[in-house]
Amino acid sequence: MKKWIIFSVIAAICLCAISAIVYSEAMKPKKSAFQKAEAAAKSKGMTEAESFYLYNGTETYYVAVGNTKDRKKKVFWIPEKKGEEMIIMDYSSGKSKSEIMSLVQQELNPDKILSVKLGMENNVPLWEVVYQNGSKQMNYEYFDFETGEWLKYYRSI
Repeated sequence: MKKWIIFSVIAAICLCAISAIVYSEAMKPKKSAFQKAEAAAKSKGMTEAESFYLYNGTETYYVAVGNTKDRKKKVFWIPEKKGEEMIIMDYSSGKSKSEIMSLVQQELNPDKILSVKLGMENNVPLWEVVYQNGSKQMNYEYFDFETGEWLKYYRSI
């Protein structure tokens, strides 16, 4: 009996260690992307990062939200492709995350909002909202960052 308890404890410790290693390895690309985006945004005046989004649409964008030296909150859309220009906008010139979430709650009545993140499609800054409906199906809604207008959707996936 004592051998089984010792074996079970050792197996549980090994399982936890393996899980931690797998998680750490899986997060490396996102951490690397965040570091690249933060460095690029800091080169354009950002002093402190508040949030970071990795957007994979037709093109990949790293999006950093943070403050500049003059305490203005800005959004930095950094294209993954080299040679493309970074787009920088005042956060206040667009709809906030909470405004978009409120709009989705009122208009679409989702069961659960899974994520809300900034992105870019065809040089249009946007918010991507992923949510589940009553039948637990995934839905993607895209809203213009500046106006909050609905751009496109993918529903019941």
